[in-house]
Amino acid sequence: MLEAGRARGRIVTDIRTATRAHYDRWSYDFETAEHAAMQLEDSILGAALAALAEGGVVVDGGCGTGLVARLARRRTAARLVVGIDLSLGSLRRAHRGSPGVRLAQGDLLALPLRDGVADLVIARGVLMTTGDPVGALRELCRATRAGGALYVRVYNRHHPYRWIYRLGGPVCRSIAALPGGTAVLALAVLPFFWLGLQLAMLALRRKPVRVTPGLLWNLFADQLLVPHNSFHTIPEVEAWGRATGLEPVANETITLGQQIGVLFRKPPREQSDRASSMAR
Repeated sequence: MLEAGRARGRIVTDIRTATRAHYDRWSYDFETAEHAAMQLEDSILGAALAALAEGGVVVDGGCGTGLVARLARRRTAARLVVGIDLSLGSLRRAHRGSPGVRLAQGDLLALPLRDGVADLVIARGVLMTTGDPVGALRELCRATRAGGALYVRVYNRHHPYRWIYRLGGPVCRSIAALPGGTAVLALAVLPFFWLGLQLAMLALRRKPVRVTPGLLWNLFADQLLVPHNSFHTIPEVEAWGRATGLEPVANETITLGQQIGVLFRKPPREQSDRASSMAR
C-alpha cells in the first residue's frame, strides 16, 4: 500500500513537471470577445460572479494567462482577485494584461493560501491536468470560506473529444517534440483543426470566428499538446465535492458538451459543526 502511494506520488510529480514545462513553452492567451463571452453567458460561472457580494475575495486557481481573473476584476465589486498558476510563463503573460489582479505562482495541490480566504474559488479547465483532481479539489475547498462558493470545470468523459485527445494527442505531441515538428503540425494538422473550430463556433454562436494564426495555435496546443488530461462526469465531480464537505448547488454541460461545470457551496461553519456532531 505504501509503495503504491509512493508510485502514485511520483506519477503526479512527473505530470506536474511536464505540465509546467508545457505551459511555460506555450502560454495560451484566449482573450477574444467571443471566448470571453462564452465563459459567462448562460453559465453558472457567470451567475456565481454576479452573486459575489461587494468586497468579496475571488481566487482563480490555475488562472493561466488570466482571462477569468480579468473578467472577475472587471465585472464584480470584489476587493481582491487573486490568480494562481503553476507556470511562470503563463503568469508573465497574465501580468502584462491583468491590472488589479494579484498573481502568484503555486500548485493546486498545495495552494499558497491560508484556510478559508476566498468567497469564490474558480478552477476552470485545470483539475484534469493535475493527475490528482480529487486532491486539487480538496485544496480548493480548503481555501474557500465557510458559506462561500467553489466552481470547477473539467472535460466530459462522454464527449468525443476524449478519444480525439487519447488517440491524436500522443501523435501530435510526438511530432511536436521533433526538430521542425511544430511546422509539420502547422501545415498538416492545423487546417483541419481550423475547420473543426469554425464548425463548432457556427453551432455555438451561429457565426464563424476570425482567429489569428497565433490564437489558432494556442487553441490547438491547448486541445492536443497538453501532457495530461483526465475526463469525468457530473455525478463523479459532485461525489468528490460531497466527500470534501461541499454541497453541489448547480451543474452545466457547455461548449457542445465537451466540458462540464459544477458549482459547490461550502456550508456555514455552524451547519458543518452541527453535521459533525450528529455523525458522532
